[in-house]
Amino acid sequence: MSMDEKKNLDDLLNGLGIHEEEAAPEPVLAEKGLEEPSDSPKSPVEVVEHFLVGLLLYLDPSYSIDLRQEDDRIYAEILGGDGGRIIGREGRTLKALETITNAVVAKHFGPKYRVNLDAAGYRKRQEDRARKRALEAADVVAATGEALEMPPMRPAERRIIHMTLKDHPLVTTHSEGQGEERHVVVTPRTEPVGGAAEENNDAE
Repeated sequence: MSMDEKKNLDDLLNGLGIHEEEAAPEPVLAEKGLEEPSDSPKSPVEVVEHFLVGLLLYLDPSYSIDLRQEDDRIYAEILGGDGGRIIGREGRTLKALETITNAVVAKHFGPKYRVNLDAAGYRKRQEDRARKRALEAADVVAATGEALEMPPMRPAERRIIHMTLKDHPLVTTHSEGQGEERHVVVTPRTEPVGGAAEENNDAE
């Protein structure tokens, strides 16, 4: 396990209230070593279900999971129980759990499959808010003809801004800044949609 994965796992366990000194049941102990029993499921969806159900049963049996697969994407949403405990502050626990779930799937199938994890509709609400902010910024730029710097935001939110305005006829986007100060800038479009290649210069 890489140092980043170990840190994500530690953050996840702490966020869920699981501590190293606890005598955790087998599903959680298996997760901490990214190990699965020899009779583990064989499909990616089954691996995700097996792993998450084992962890969630330990936390609270009232949790449930909705799963679907579209090509190489696996969409999992955790429902019921205390959604806030799974989501964590600013979605950090949810992100850590998604990272570890992807590591478990990659252990079985390599990097082909990607798990997108949500809880109680949290990420959908975040995406909807980001799209609304993008369209509001576009309206301001189109009306004034001047560039607008949006507040710093996380990589996933910046991606949504870029994708929402990618084909907008009047504005385009790029990112500026480093680290936590990185933000999207919305500018008047100078090339028609489908014209010269545009670059949002976001390495995310």
